[in-house]
Amino acid sequence: MREVLDQLIAGEDFDKVLVERQLNKYELLAALRQEVLAYKKDFDLNQREQLKSIYLKFYSMVDLTGQKVAFVSDTHFASKYENTEYFPVVLDFCRNQGIFYLFHGGDIGAGMVDSHKEYQSPIKQMNHILDVYPEDKHIRQYVLGGNHDTKYLKNGFDILKILSTEKRNVFPLGYLQSYFTVFGYPISFEHHSKIRLQYRLVEFPFAITGHAHKSRFADDFIKLPTLSDDIHRKKDAEGVSGFIVMETVPYGVRFDLNFSRYSFDDLNPVKEECYTYQFTKKK
Repeated sequence: MREVLDQLIAGEDFDKVLVERQLNKYELLAALRQEVLAYKKDFDLNQREQLKSIYLKFYSMVDLTGQKVAFVSDTHFASKYENTEYFPVVLDFCRNQGIFYLFHGGDIGAGMVDSHKEYQSPIKQMNHILDVYPEDKHIRQYVLGGNHDTKYLKNGFDILKILSTEKRNVFPLGYLQSYFTVFGYPISFEHHSKIRLQYRLVEFPFAITGHAHKSRFADDFIKLPTLSDDIHRKKDAEGVSGFIVMETVPYGVRFDLNFSRYSFDDLNPVKEECYTYQFTKKK
C-alpha cells in the first residue's frame, strides 16, 4: 500500500487511484488512517499531514442529505439465532415508504461464534449468507463488517467484497467503523463504540452503532436493534428485534434528523420510540 499512498502524495486523483489499483474506497481510507495514526511512521511529518488532509476530504462514504434511510444490524445469518424472514420485510417496508438507502451495522454472519450445527465451516456459512441475503435493484445497501464478520477474514473470506460482488446494489463500508454525511455533518456509523477518541480523525455530533442487540436513543449515540432473534434485555422495551428509520426534515437555516424505531408484530412493522436531533445548516 506504500506505493498507493505515494501516488496520493504526488498529487494523483483519489478516485483515479481507486480504479487504477482496483481498490474499494474503504480499503484506501483504512490505509490513510492507519498511516496517520501509526506509531512507526513510513512518511515524514509533512507527508503525514498531507495524507491526513486527503483522508479528511474523502472520509465520507456517502452524502445522505435529504434522504430517508433504514438501518438494520446484527442479522447473524448462519447462527442459531438467525431469522431470515425479517430482512425481506424491511426491504418491503422500504419500497412501500420510498426509502432507497439501507445501512447494515455489522455482524452479518455468525463468524463461527455459536454457529448453527448446519453451518460449521466458513464456506457453508458464506453460501448460506449469499442464499438468504436479500437484494433490490432500487435500494442501495451499505454494509459494515462487525466483530463476527472479521472472523471470516482469518479463513480467507472478505464478506464485504463477496456481498458487494455477488449482490446488486450492495456497497462495502469497511470493518467496524465508517462515516456518512448529512448537510455537511459527519455521522459515525459503527459496529460498536469501542474506538478510542484519540483514534478518531473526524469530529462528529453522534454515532449510530450496532452490536448491543438492544436499541437506545441518547444525546450522542443511537444503538440499533438486532435483526435476529438473539435479544438482549428481553424484559425492556429496548430489547426487541427491529430496525430504525432516519428522515431529514429541513427548516430554512436548520434541519432535524428524525429517528423512529420499528419492531415486528407477526412480521408487520410497528412504529415505536422516536427521537429527534436538531442542527443548524453549515454555511
